[in-house]
Amino acid sequence: MIWRTKYWLARGLLCAAFGLPSVAFAAEQLVIDYIVSNSPQRLALLRIIDQFSAANPDVQVKHNGFPQEQYKKEFTARLQSGHADLAFWYAGERLRDAAERKLIAPLDAELVTLLRKNKFRPATIDGTRFNEEVYGFPLYYYVWGFVYRKSLFQRLELRPPATWSEFLQLCERLKAAGVTPLGLGAKSGWPAAGWFDYLNLRINGIDFHRKLLRGDARFTDPKVRQVFDVWGDLLRKDYFLPATLDQEWDRVLPYIYRNHVGMTLMGSFSAAKFPAPLAADMGFFAFPSYSADMPQYEEAPLDVLVLPATGTNRSARNRFLAYLAESGALRQIAEADQTFSTQADPLAAPTLLSESTSSILTQAAGLTYFFDRDAKPELIAPVYDGLRRFLKPPYDTEQAVQFIEKSRH
Repeated sequence: MIWRTKYWLARGLLCAAFGLPSVAFAAEQLVIDYIVSNSPQRLALLRIIDQFSAANPDVQVKHNGFPQEQYKKEFTARLQSGHADLAFWYAGERLRDAAERKLIAPLDAELVTLLRKNKFRPATIDGTRFNEEVYGFPLYYYVWGFVYRKSLFQRLELRPPATWSEFLQLCERLKAAGVTPLGLGAKSGWPAAGWFDYLNLRINGIDFHRKLLRGDARFTDPKVRQVFDVWGDLLRKDYFLPATLDQEWDRVLPYIYRNHVGMTLMGSFSAAKFPAPLAADMGFFAFPSYSADMPQYEEAPLDVLVLPATGTNRSARNRFLAYLAESGALRQIAEADQTFSTQADPLAAPTLLSESTSSILTQAAGLTYFFDRDAKPELIAPVYDGLRRFLKPPYDTEQAVQFIEKSRH
C-alpha cells in the first residue's frame, strides 16, 4: 500500500501545481447495476462500494440501484446499451438465456480460480456453469417456506405441519380461531409462482417440473390440472385473505404481525423486513409433503453478478470482484439481506430464521431456482397472467390452463 500512498501524494501535488481537478487522473471507471431489495441490503452494498473506493482511489465507481420489477424489464436493454461493467442477475434459465444470446461474458480463469481459492460453495459455482463456462459470480442464496408468528401458534397450540393433511388441519384451526390462514401478495406475479412451483414439485416431482418449465410439457397436462385443483380447493375454502392478493409481497407481513393472517409462503429473505421487536417471534417451516413417496425438493434461488458483454473496464471489474471475495463483503450483504453467504464462512452470523431454515436445504432431494429463473423466458408472462386470473373467483382450473397454453403459443 506504500506505493499507492506515494502515487496519490504525487498526483495531488501535480493537480495542485497545474490547477487540475484530481478526478482527471482517475485511471479506471466501474459501473455497477443492482436491484434494491430492502434498505439494509442497499446500505450494506453502498458501504461496501465506499470501502472499495477508499482502498482503490484510482477507480471511479458509479452505481445504479433499481426497483426489482423495473430492473427485470430493462435488464436486456441495459446490457445491450453497454452502460454497466457488472450487473445483478439470477442463476437459472434467465442466466442461460443471457449467456446464449451473448449478452454476458463468462468469468475468466482468473476469476474462477478466485472463487475456488476463497471457498465459494461448489454448488453455487456449478449452478452458473453452462457449456463448461461459469457465467455468474455468486452473491447469496436463500430458501422458501412459510413465515408465521410463533406466539400465535403457541397460543392456539399449533405446530408446523409436515404433511398435507396436517397443513389442511392447521388451516382449519386457524380459520376456526378467526385468523385467515394464508396471505399471498401476488401483485407482481412471482409470489403466486412460488405456490405453483411448490405444489408442482410436491405433487409431480422435479423432473416433470423442469420439463414443464422448459416448454416440453403442456399446461393442459392432467398433472398440471391437479396442481391447480389442489390450489383451487384452498382458495374455495377461503383460506387466503382476498385483501392481500392484489398487493406486493411485503404488504402481507403486517397482516401476520397483527395476527390477521396465520402464514405466508415466501423466501427467507423476508426476515430483512421484520420489525426488531417482532423478529424473535417469527418462525419458518418448509412446504409440507403432499405424498409420502415423493422426495422433498426445495426452492433455493441464487443471486449473482454477471459480466455484461459490452463492459469495457475489465481490470476495475476484476479488482472489485476480488474485493468482494477476499474482504468479507459477501458476509455483510448476506447478513443485511438475511440470506446465506455463498462462501464457507465461519464468521457469518446466523440469520433470524436460521433455526428453522438450516436443515431444509441440507435435507432436500434436489433444488430449483424459482419459476421465473428456471422457466423459458417466453413462458413467464403467460403463466403470470394465468395465475392472476386463476386467483380470482371461481378459481377455474380449466380456464387457467387453457389460457396459459394458448398464450404461450
